[in-house]
Amino acid sequence: MAAQAPRPAQRERLTVLPRAFSHITAQALVPEQIVSYVTAVGQSQALLCGGCAAYDYGDQRTLIAYAPGAAPGEDAGEAAMNAAVKAALADGISSLTVLGPARPAAAPPEAASREDAYFFLPLPAGEPGQNLRNMLRRGSRECAVTEETWNDEHAALVGMCRDARPLEAGMRHIYGRIPDYLAASPEAVLFAARDASSRLIASAVGDFSGLSAAFYMFAFRRPDCPPGVADVLLQAIVDRAEERGHQYLNLGLGINKGIAAFKGKWGASVRLPCVQTSWEPAGRPAAPGARPDASDPLAVFAPPGLIGNLRRVLLGETRPFDCLQIEVSSRCPGKCSYCPHTTKQDVWRSRHMEDATFAALAPLIRKTKRVHLQGWGEPLLHPRFFDYAAAAARAGCAVSTTTYGLTVNDANATRLTACGIDIAAFSLAGVDEASNAARAGIPFGGVRDGILALNRAKRRAGSEYPRVHLAYLLLASGTEHIARLPDLMHGLDVPVAVVSTLDYIAAPGLEAEAYAPHETEKIEHARALLAGAAERAAGMGRTLHYSLPGTHGRNDCNERVQSCMYIDAEGVIAPCIYVNLPTEEHDPQRRAFGSARERNPLEIWNDPAYARFRARLASDDPDLPCIACAKRFERIF
Repeated sequence: MAAQAPRPAQRERLTVLPRAFSHITAQALVPEQIVSYVTAVGQSQALLCGGCAAYDYGDQRTLIAYAPGAAPGEDAGEAAMNAAVKAALADGISSLTVLGPARPAAAPPEAASREDAYFFLPLPAGEPGQNLRNMLRRGSRECAVTEETWNDEHAALVGMCRDARPLEAGMRHIYGRIPDYLAASPEAVLFAARDASSRLIASAVGDFSGLSAAFYMFAFRRPDCPPGVADVLLQAIVDRAEERGHQYLNLGLGINKGIAAFKGKWGASVRLPCVQTSWEPAGRPAAPGARPDASDPLAVFAPPGLIGNLRRVLLGETRPFDCLQIEVSSRCPGKCSYCPHTTKQDVWRSRHMEDATFAALAPLIRKTKRVHLQGWGEPLLHPRFFDYAAAAARAGCAVSTTTYGLTVNDANATRLTACGIDIAAFSLAGVDEASNAARAGIPFGGVRDGILALNRAKRRAGSEYPRVHLAYLLLASGTEHIARLPDLMHGLDVPVAVVSTLDYIAAPGLEAEAYAPHETEKIEHARALLAGAAERAAGMGRTLHYSLPGTHGRNDCNERVQSCMYIDAEGVIAPCIYVNLPTEEHDPQRRAFGSARERNPLEIWNDPAYARFRARLASDDPDLPCIACAKRFERIF
């Protein structure tokens, strides 16, 4: 989001703030009081409210309601906080988030609050315990730490960490602003850990802008980074803070038990409460275009705001659910021979999701890392598909979809680049018209044209998103064609292909197109071809993933039902797509546990019957639909 011009009521205040901001930063107790950090990374507009720093992000305001100059453990300054909140509410804003030592007195009863606490390490640090000494000794053998300036290696490391977990467009943007923060904050130091071959394996930033408190801002490391390296980097920040005479090192919020344990290992303790409270002031109109009209059900998907983004990106805050697969439509013009939409067309229920149903999923979406918009139909046929994608992105989720590609013309391709989607997968079952014949009604050339249109749109927008994937269904009759898949990926400039096999037998006779666990020779033949294709793709700089069944079922499945769920077009929640087909028939395999139209979806997740279903899968007694399900036998390569 580009920095927005201040509203008229702010202009006079903003012209006199540089010295006041320096005072705030010099007496910073929490990292959000380092003004150059927040404005560079969050691209927000800074101002003062009652002597406290505040930031406007569009029409949303975030107030950092800690009195500058206070010491950890002293009076938290609740009176100063309440005075600052009163000042923050003095002009027209649509929402206010307060980060402070307590819940503000002005917060309405319905305002949501989240409590955490900052960990501080008193300096000079005490003698490390045995566990920490061991980790420091081990890490120091694996790396050397130096101070460096930002370069392409550091950008690549941050990019690797960015791509390792789902991030929505706003958070990806924040990652891209880290070099701007380093350039804007002369007291921010980049520490780099390099192995014996001089390869960058980890980095960390310490900020020494404050007079009494230094700050451990954030850290990145490669997946193969050896244990102890993170501790060696933190030791470098501690050493620098002690050299400069700082009294404390703020190690950030606890976030979760693992992060809190890491900080406790260093002797840090909770010294300052942190209560984040958000609400929409009564009678404060939103800026035009800032969010959907209040009469639109999708208006419930407010953006996470500046602090919400910073907490997740830089502090490692996590969400409990990995993915929601949401069927926005069960309509599809295709006649794929292997799909129940074709084989069960006489009982098929074709419908689009209603806006109110999608809005009812908001409590669940806000606790989910990724939303995947796809079910038993073509999602882009829904008239508000792009609005749904943007709404999920505003709620702080990574958003992806799988499409048959025929609707991805130049106009829709442009919309795909702008709605917050990070992955768009195109479905195929072959590498040309002939081998893709099982997908009747969906010509191969149309899918190819959709991929090319999206790549053109990305170039026009100067964006790498959405990344284009191929969702390739390997039918047993077309196994030999898989050898040509890397060439197709290269020709269409597709970086990733995910090859799956037929998991749902939609009609008698289709068993021959699948790979059953007992068909070991058939599976080994496919495995050899897939491994060769994956190796060829890697040589072209592309990635080909595939899955095939093993001989034994697991106490889990590739649908990850312990952290994911499926919601159909009517808001009915099920463990996965295979146990809730949109058909008007008695289906003994159907497992649905409630509708988000009728109950809070988080209550449905915790329903005893749903919990028993998950517990049975995790044991040796899976429920009927799971006993022979291919997803329980599959292994991903």
